[in-house]
Amino acid sequence: MGEYILYVSFVLAVLAVILLLVQNFRLNSMIKKYNKFMYGLGDNDVEKLMDSYLDELEKLKMHIYSDTQKRLEELEKKMQHCIQHVGIVNYNAFDNVGNDMSFSIAAMDEKKNGFILTGIYSRDHSYVYSKEIRKGKPLKELSIEELEAFNKAQNKFVSLRQ
Repeated sequence: MGEYILYVSFVLAVLAVILLLVQNFRLNSMIKKYNKFMYGLGDNDVEKLMDSYLDELEKLKMHIYSDTQKRLEELEKKMQHCIQHVGIVNYNAFDNVGNDMSFSIAAMDEKKNGFILTGIYSRDHSYVYSKEIRKGKPLKELSIEELEAFNKAQNKFVSLRQ
């Protein structure tokens, strides 16, 4: 029986040595990774370094946000004066001309200011003229086709609000 205890003790000692060697290799691997990570930091510790990176990131975020906000507000102010609502009608102005070569285009901004551009095509001549729109009211009387283009542009205001 004493012999068996000696064999078991020997096997356990060998297993302990093997386990110690495995743990030693794993520890050396971790130490190498740690040294590689810490290389070049000098006297700074990782916590201070991470805090400084977070501070820089926060400053950058605030700078980008404030700059984007300012630019967005400028664009929103300019958008009011951009053409946003357009209506177009093609038609035959004369019976002897086909293919709907004449047109009326109504274009308005957010404040319903804009113009109506009409092009009349005949076999001999082409004419283009405009009529101004202020606050949703044309300043001159409109033809049927111009009124149709104007109404199409006006309906874009209604459909956007619904």
